[in-house]
Amino acid sequence: MLLELHGDDDKSVELKIKEEDISILYIVQHELLKNKDIEFAGVVLKHQLIKDFVLRIISKGDSVIETLHKSVESGIEEIGNIKQILESQFKTNGESGSV
Repeated sequence: MLLELHGDDDKSVELKIKEEDISILYIVQHELLKNKDIEFAGVVLKHQLIKDFVLRIISKGDSVIETLHKSVESGIEEIGNIKQILESQFKTNGESGSV
C-alpha cells in the first residue's frame, strides 16, 4: 500500500492510497461521517486501470488530522468487533478455523 497525506490547512486534507482496495477508504469515510464536525468526506477512484484512490475530508471543527486519526481507530475497533461476532458464530455452528 502506498499512502500520501496532503493537507491544505488545518480544516481539509486529501488522503491518497495506491495499490489497495477501496473498501478501506469506505470504512474510514463511514467513521468520519459519524462526526458532526465533518462537512465532507468523499472517496473517488482517480484511475480505472490503476488502484489509485483519494479521500477528501473537510472539517468545520477540530483538526482534520486528529479527526482522521480517531476515525481510523474507530474503524479498526469496529472491524475487530465484527471479527469477534463472526468467530463466535462459527464456533456456535461447529465450524473450525478463524476469520
